[in-house]
Amino acid sequence: MKILPLVALTAVLFSSGVALAAERTVTLNVANATCELCGPIVKRSLTRVSGVLDVQVSEADGAAIAKVRYEDSRTNVPALITATTNAGYPSRVVQ
Repeated sequence: MKILPLVALTAVLFSSGVALAAERTVTLNVANATCELCGPIVKRSLTRVSGVLDVQVSEADGAAIAKVRYEDSRTNVPALITATTNAGYPSRVVQ
């Protein structure tokens, strides 16, 4: 009968959504990032979002490209866009 609590615990863990969490990656085109300081500010604003695992920012013509790896159970793309927009750098998903 000791196995019954273990089976119950396993069922709870899998049904709680923990098993459904996944890492996702999104690429954002970030506007207004025209200077050397913009990239680090964009990176910092995204890194502060709970659930973000990694941010890589590269500069482009008058903008920046941010590649963001995140846990989809803890954050989402609209939250990432809000973070950059609140920092003064509106962004959109690169298709």
